[in-house]
Amino acid sequence: MKKLILIQNDYPGTGKSTLALCFHRYLQQYGVEHQRLSLTEEDSQTPDGITNLDASSLTPRTLLDHIDASPLTILDVSTGLGEFFNKFYQGCEMDMTLQAAGVAVSVVLPVTADRESFDSVTDAAEVFSDNAEYLIAHLVTSCYDEDDKVWDTSYAARVMDMFEAVELHIPEINFQAELSTEHMSLDTALQIEDAEERLGKEFTKWQRRVMGQVDSARQYLFGDAFRPTMAPKPAKAVKKAKTKLAA
Repeated sequence: MKKLILIQNDYPGTGKSTLALCFHRYLQQYGVEHQRLSLTEEDSQTPDGITNLDASSLTPRTLLDHIDASPLTILDVSTGLGEFFNKFYQGCEMDMTLQAAGVAVSVVLPVTADRESFDSVTDAAEVFSDNAEYLIAHLVTSCYDEDDKVWDTSYAARVMDMFEAVELHIPEINFQAELSTEHMSLDTALQIEDAEERLGKEFTKWQRRVMGQVDSARQYLFGDAFRPTMAPKPAKAVKKAKTKLAA
């Protein structure tokens, strides 16, 4: 059975693109065949291998054709297009179409400690209902306890409990200075080979924690579409800069 990983939240800054890249990097480590799509307002192929789907020309047939091209598809719905995709999904009865095509759906909803970011969670529950599995990805902005308390007391959390949603915690980024020094965005860092050497041990530690979170939900996220072709390479050791001794 094919798998569609749908990542969406219309609230800005929840980390949708970062999350999609983390999934991509994890799958790459195991040589799992997959593709990345992004629902945007233009139709093109980007240099980093993401295929942009033009929302204005989206049809059930075109979406299904794209999904059919790979056993595992990561679809990142751009900010502002979540409501559009929900209406498209319901109006075109995509639940029945995907089920008939043998495509299982996992809806990944990244949230922050801001309660407004929870709105897309309850919207998604109404749209996809029992026809999908749900994963909440917490973008940690302070400490786990504080962020968890905001989420745990919300209506969205109670709704997700009914659907037995799995939760991930994406650690706070504490290597902003290194990114700035290298004139690099986090998205760029997740796509280049020497990021660990250039950004140092804090990036390496962050990435290992994220990969560990994804690994803990591997079966739930990817299901039978996770077909590894190789074992992940061990993380490279970060070289320490040599200190020159004064003569």
